[in-house]
Amino acid sequence: MVGRGASEQGPLFAEGGASTLKLVVLLALAIMLMLADRQRGLLDLLRERALRLTEPVYALAAWPGEAMQALRFAVRDRDALAAENAQLREALLQAQAETYRHRSEAAAGERALALLDARSQRHVDAVLARIVDVDLDPFRHRLLLDRGRSNGVSRGDGLMDALGVVGQVSAAGPDTAFAILITDPAHALPVEVSRTGLKTIVYGTGDGEELKLPNLPLSVDLEVGDRLLSSAVGGRFPPGIPVADVTRVERPAGAAFAVAYARPVSVLGRNRELLVLRPQTLVGPPDPEPLQRGVAPLTPPPATDPATPPAAAADEATP
Repeated sequence: MVGRGASEQGPLFAEGGASTLKLVVLLALAIMLMLADRQRGLLDLLRERALRLTEPVYALAAWPGEAMQALRFAVRDRDALAAENAQLREALLQAQAETYRHRSEAAAGERALALLDARSQRHVDAVLARIVDVDLDPFRHRLLLDRGRSNGVSRGDGLMDALGVVGQVSAAGPDTAFAILITDPAHALPVEVSRTGLKTIVYGTGDGEELKLPNLPLSVDLEVGDRLLSSAVGGRFPPGIPVADVTRVERPAGAAFAVAYARPVSVLGRNRELLVLRPQTLVGPPDPEPLQRGVAPLTPPPATDPATPPAAAADEATP
């Protein structure tokens, strides 16, 4: 049967008229289709549909390569973004640090100018000192300054900032000094009420925001808002420097004395620089009269008699 099938299936170009005619017809049909497609595009629709059918196959074949390329791009972009982000963060931190430094320098310059202005307005001789350490526990309010005896600082010198009185030097070393704030429980300061001229003493309470004026007469003329100024008593502060503002006045029933409380004017414990006042060079009241200083007064020359000739007056004046 195999041999029979092979013998029955003749070659495509076998000798015979029917096979040749079939070939010619197919070639002619193919040529006509090519010419029609070239002239009028008859097979474009067929190509489009075939392309639509084969697009998923091409996409599926290209997907692994595209996925790998997208992954490489994503990793590269992520690394680049991470590096750029790190650089930007570093630049931002540097800019912030530089900004803070400039702000700190500007604030320090403003504080120094304010202190110098306060010194010139108060007409005092003072030393500019920087605060090295602050101790603000409930039982003592102390400062450590970077100026000492070598800079003219001595025990008892007053301290002030651009706003008012801060405290006093409690101990002075060669190059450093300890100071006590006016809010320290062991500190007392003579003050004067600016409105009435009342002189009294204000004490520290251990509270950085409050001072106390005890043992006041019940009829004391003191009101909330009165400004307390330094007085010349003691010679440590020039008169007129702001100390505190009265916040309340208590007159307990049955008590023999009234008590007042005040808030310090200066920014205690939050300063960086202070002025150390030197009381021996403070500008005080005008000089006393010459006789009070032990100097003989100048007396005018003796008047001469108008009837006496000048020559005679000169002779009388000659011993």
